Amino acid sequence: MPLRLALFDLWGTLIADNPDAMTRRSELRLRRVADGLRALGFDYDEAAIQAAFAAAAEEHGRIHAEGRDITAEARTILYLRHLDETLPDRLDDDGWRRMHEAILTPALEVPPLVVPDADETLAQVKSLGLPLGLISNAGITPGFVLRRILDDHGLLRHFDDTIFSDEAELAKPAAAIFEQALENFGVAPDEAVFVGDQPVLDVLGPQGAGIWSVQLGDVREDGIEPHRRIPRLADLVPALQELDLL
Repeated sequence: MPLRLALFDLWGTLIADNPDAMTRRSELRLRRVADGLRALGFDYDEAAIQAAFAAAAEEHGRIHAEGRDITAEARTILYLRHLDETLPDRLDDDGWRRMHEAILTPALEVPPLVVPDADETLAQVKSLGLPLGLISNAGITPGFVLRRILDDHGLLRHFDDTIFSDEAELAKPAAAIFEQALENFGVAPDEAVFVGDQPVLDVLGPQGAGIWSVQLGDVREDGIEPHRRIPRLADLVPALQELDLL
């Protein structure tokens, strides 16, 4: 059956990080939270903040592993409660504004890079008359920040709909987040393809919802095989043609 919808992953598929950027982003978050708390009259050791944030990230990972997610605001609460269980209850409106900005937005100043061929591939698929959707798990950086980054990189213009895990309160590989996209576009599972780089999240996940899968790159997991594997995004349209989906 010809495709009526192309869905894309974000991290590792359209944008990517390197260890230096991740470190700089974490350092910026740590410094801003420490400075913000001191300005509010709370003096916490930076090592304690760093340890608390590492523990919060682990808990957040466990939430994702269950196919769930929490809102952007709940992320801030999660990270602050790992520092001090009572701290969220002692913040006023200005304190919340400072903490949301400090915790959630460092990626705006240290943004990820665009993957080669991303803009061109999205434009090429769009030119075929297919609507484009994005389904992305969000770590500490939530959907509203990721949309701004996509817009800054000139990629957001290609998408007809974007689903981020913190807004859906669902996370890949749960079938429900893929089914939400199908419902939004009004297409059947076998009329959609999902393009991503991770076997569990981006191959097993969409296949569990009955969606075609194309995996970018060579990351492998036993027992998980995409319908097609491509070495670079520029190879996507030929892969879809080989599957007789165009």
